[in-house]
Amino acid sequence: MTASHSEAGFSLVETLVALAIIAGMSALLFESVSANAHFAQTVAKRRDAVLLAQSLLAAVEAPSDSASAADTGSVRGLTWRITRISRSGGARDSGVPLQEVWIVISDRATGRGLTDVRTLRLSR
Repeated sequence: MTASHSEAGFSLVETLVALAIIAGMSALLFESVSANAHFAQTVAKRRDAVLLAQSLLAAVEAPSDSASAADTGSVRGLTWRITRISRSGGARDSGVPLQEVWIVISDRATGRGLTDVRTLRLSR
């Protein structure tokens, strides 16, 4: 009782089905790894944007001579814009001079906004 020739191993169809399953699983794995890498890059860009916005906000000193002034710049693939607007009669018309500071950070390559910070400060 010996096995016949047709039962000795895997057929070509069985091998092709196994290869198709492996290829499908590999494609799903590659898509998952690619999406994860893109997400990690986006998170890192946003983290850099928030840190830059905090640094710029800390660097904003006394208001400029004009009622409204804008500063722009770029660093490490990020562009930023600072807008200062003097607000007279702030704090519910108590006469305290206020200044609105608006910082916008965008991705230089895509132009997509990453973070936006607005705050009121006392004018000096």
